[in-house]
Amino acid sequence: MSSWASLLRQLADLDPADFDPAEFSDEQLRETMPLVQVGINRLAAVLTRTVAAAEARQVHRADGMVTMKGWLTGHCRISGRAAGDLVRDGRRLAELPLLAAAFADGAVSPAHVAVVTAAVTPARTVVAAANEIDLATTDAVLTEAARALGPEDTAKAARRWVAGVDPDGALDDAAGLPRMFRMAVSAGGRIYLSGHVDQVGGETMHTALEALMNADRPVGDLRTYGERMGAALVELARRALMSGELPTVRGAAAQVRVSIDWMALCAERAAPGVVGGELPFAGPITPETARRLACDAGVVRVLTGPAGLPIDVGREQRTASAAIRRGIEFRDGHCVFAGCTAPAAWCDVHHVVHWAHGGPTSCDNGALLCERHHTAVHEGGFRIARETGTAVWHTYRPDGSEILSRTPRYPLRL
Repeated sequence: MSSWASLLRQLADLDPADFDPAEFSDEQLRETMPLVQVGINRLAAVLTRTVAAAEARQVHRADGMVTMKGWLTGHCRISGRAAGDLVRDGRRLAELPLLAAAFADGAVSPAHVAVVTAAVTPARTVVAAANEIDLATTDAVLTEAARALGPEDTAKAARRWVAGVDPDGALDDAAGLPRMFRMAVSAGGRIYLSGHVDQVGGETMHTALEALMNADRPVGDLRTYGERMGAALVELARRALMSGELPTVRGAAAQVRVSIDWMALCAERAAPGVVGGELPFAGPITPETARRLACDAGVVRVLTGPAGLPIDVGREQRTASAAIRRGIEFRDGHCVFAGCTAPAAWCDVHHVVHWAHGGPTSCDNGALLCERHHTAVHEGGFRIARETGTAVWHTYRPDGSEILSRTPRYPLRL
């Protein structure tokens, strides 16, 4: 471990300004890029092994997280998909020693490992063993493919192995699973959709979307099929919201909400430095987009104090009103428990000072907590506290120690 600790210290102490690829010759550039990739592969292998060891010991529970994936998402600030891949890779590489060794050597990348571990599932290995397909042989064949091929061709080799193990598709990952749909916001602000449904569900969706697609096809429309399908999906959701027949959410009608400064909303056009609007799920939007949404919308004021925090409204009721909840959502954005990013729509409004102990139902005494962490605070002994006059929250374990962000601060000292 000492050599790795030394290496990590050296990496943390390196000054990026000292590295200038423009000073390299063409040959040096060609030599450097593969070397950097090998280093990345080796560090990724170290991280994967560390995650596997951490999950085996359940170290995430000390920070109030139920899963290692959730801990990685909150404390390492990586996507849920990347965290899930790390956990899966760590588990399955234990049964694929040749692939694990190639990964540790830097000969294969995280992408190679991901396509193999995604294909060689525990259920498939059981069926393979029953059909006298040895896991050690599978490990050797797929590792050889990963060493020689790119991730895409390695994935094809893995799919050929799946076809040989499960020709009838009985072990298909989606077989027998519930309908699944995910929406994720990219770093660039685009919303990406993924999921799977059964045949009947898919036919139902396709029929509804195709009706909207065919109803709005002006002459000269040059949009692709995919572009028209995307527009129809948004239109279907818009019509559902306008119908007023959707269930209420936390006591309020389902509706698109956008937060924007009043002066920015009233301005004729965006001025330099003017803050745009904010959508609860999708994130920041331009002032002009917010003004477009406001053309056909109701406007609700949220009054804020000098620090930009919502002003309280008293203790008249125990359950937070729609106005109080709106103010707390405006301030917190998501679950405030350390490392949790559960969206506001999934959260309860928690009384920091309990109602029975004299705590008011107000913005100042309220906090967004998802159901899991609301339970952890009330029944698990965890505690949250907000810095006065700010939107900064702190989370404390039952023993009083604070759960701090695990993101390294440079220079790193081990």
